[in-house]
Amino acid sequence: MQPRSKWWIITIVLLFVFSFLYAFQPLRLKPAERVVEAVFRYTWSKPLVETEAQLPAKAAEIQTYLTDKGLKLERVEFKELNVLEIETLALDAAQETSDRSRLLSELQQKYPGVTAMALPDEETTTKPIATFWQFALYKPVPQVRLGLDLLGGAHVVLRAMPETTLTFTSPEERPLVQPEAPAPGATAPATAAKTAAGKPITASNMTRDMLRERLLAVLVKAGANAKDIDVSFPGDNLVVVRTRAENQNLASKQQTLVKNYLTANYPGVEITAADPQSVFLEADTAEKVMNVIDRRLYAMSEIREPVIQTQGKDRLIVELPGVSDPERVVSILKSTAMLEFRLIPDRYEAPGAAQDEYEEWRDKQTQQTIPWERVMAESPAEFTGRDLLSNATVEPGSSGGGWVVHFELRPERKQAFREFTRKNIGKAMAIVLDGKVQMAPEIKSEIPGAGIIEGNFTTQDARDLKLLLNAGALPVPLEIAENRTISATLGTYAIQRSILAGIVGFIIVALFMIVMYRLPGLLADVALCLYVLIVLAVLVFTKTTLTLPGIAGIILSIGMAVDANILIFERLKEEVWAGKSMRAAIDAGFERAWTAILDANVNSLIVAAVLYFLGSSSIKSFAVTLFVGVVCSLFTAVTISRWMVTMIGNSHLGQKLHLFGVSEASS
Repeated sequence: MQPRSKWWIITIVLLFVFSFLYAFQPLRLKPAERVVEAVFRYTWSKPLVETEAQLPAKAAEIQTYLTDKGLKLERVEFKELNVLEIETLALDAAQETSDRSRLLSELQQKYPGVTAMALPDEETTTKPIATFWQFALYKPVPQVRLGLDLLGGAHVVLRAMPETTLTFTSPEERPLVQPEAPAPGATAPATAAKTAAGKPITASNMTRDMLRERLLAVLVKAGANAKDIDVSFPGDNLVVVRTRAENQNLASKQQTLVKNYLTANYPGVEITAADPQSVFLEADTAEKVMNVIDRRLYAMSEIREPVIQTQGKDRLIVELPGVSDPERVVSILKSTAMLEFRLIPDRYEAPGAAQDEYEEWRDKQTQQTIPWERVMAESPAEFTGRDLLSNATVEPGSSGGGWVVHFELRPERKQAFREFTRKNIGKAMAIVLDGKVQMAPEIKSEIPGAGIIEGNFTTQDARDLKLLLNAGALPVPLEIAENRTISATLGTYAIQRSILAGIVGFIIVALFMIVMYRLPGLLADVALCLYVLIVLAVLVFTKTTLTLPGIAGIILSIGMAVDANILIFERLKEEVWAGKSMRAAIDAGFERAWTAILDANVNSLIVAAVLYFLGSSSIKSFAVTLFVGVVCSLFTAVTISRWMVTMIGNSHLGQKLHLFGVSEASS
């Protein structure tokens, strides 16, 4: 065998090996230690209860039983009539394994017939067949990213929204609206309370609904959309108007309209307008939002290969293949995650020492119960989440129940935070996330620039909060323009049918080549196998998301991959019939067929490029696989097939013309 032929054989074998290893990745590094979830699911042969109304009581019964057995539980709840989910307080893999064993054992003793279930994420997690040293051996599976139509998941369209908050106040003795009627048993608002001068506070005859409708009419008449306006009354003398003003001029105009209306309808009342608090859409807003969303999804271990695309300056398309809890993911995506540290005025206090919800506060001067929105309007935001480092962590609470999130300020803001807390010792500071108070502790000493956030968080709540803080706040609010959950059932059926179609098509093409061209046809089939491996490896390397149209493109390209071989082999026959030797016929066949092969494939590449740049997302997937298929087929047909046919032609088999589909008589 000639030295060049040996190198050809080595190259072809290496291409097979490397393409297979990269496309299927059976050999990988050992998986890193996963984050402990400590969530377990169980089911019974027969439901433990007859109706869903009995589920809470049964869950409480099971939790009490397991707690008495010494298990530390986070929650016990029924996901379905016959599916129980239990979360423990395990912090490491060893404790999780122990909890898994003990839970099943204890449940089997009291509730016979129980069996453990796999969580949705566990069902899709690939486990190694064997591990050795730093490597693990897996079942060979193509590592191509699958799209929503094949894997199932969530398709979410997010729209960035501008937002402007306009705040208007009047003196406390001149309320803008009548006080609300007190709830049964509640203390009536002190409408007859005395001011410092001894004069009674008088209330307007305007109700909240009346003023809301009139302000709405004023803004709508000026061109605003009614559904984009929200008017609220945190206090009798406080009006908050939220709009979707698109720029500063419009925000200022809306503020002027509202203030003029209030001034005209409340003669003699001094109306104070705070500076508008606005966020507007800019040319790069979609890109900024995409970066934050990408960081959030990257931090969620259960999200695999998300696809994020911008659409215009205010929309994002997010595709989440294989997501098991789309509602939780969507809530994380649209959360603004704006963390604020607000100093509470001395006149307000949280009612009750064991306050968990901070929706209502107490006014020490009037003894009234007022909403948090009123307190927030008078509590300046001294620091925000933008002042934090992206290193938040989660730990169990010191009291043994719930979890806390540790945070740390940026070095350049630590000294300011220390000075702020030192000057306000004895005052309450609320830690607010997206407008909701998480905790409002009293500042007992200066804080050096780090602290904790606690609020009776569950494990998942604490992890989500850590994720949001580390990923950063969104620059603008988001709304869900579209949210579709796609079942994986159709995708599984489509994959099975597509694989079957691909196998059948491959076999038919391979048999056709062998029947028509004998030995060269067999060699072309070997090159076709290598072609399929190379295509898969390229798709894995480029991280192309494979959809159903993409599979169609691969199947189509299998048939197109042998076009060049057919042209070459037909040319080869003609050269042999013309009396040339096999070696000369092979060279001439490849050279003379090259022009036609190049023209045909260049046209296909042009069509694929047009489909990619002008087509929709599903058409783009088809175009990508078609483009990759054409390029790879050129390589395998013109290079690999030529090497193998040349090697055979130079051997003694090259003298047996019938092996090349040429009759001895015709030559």
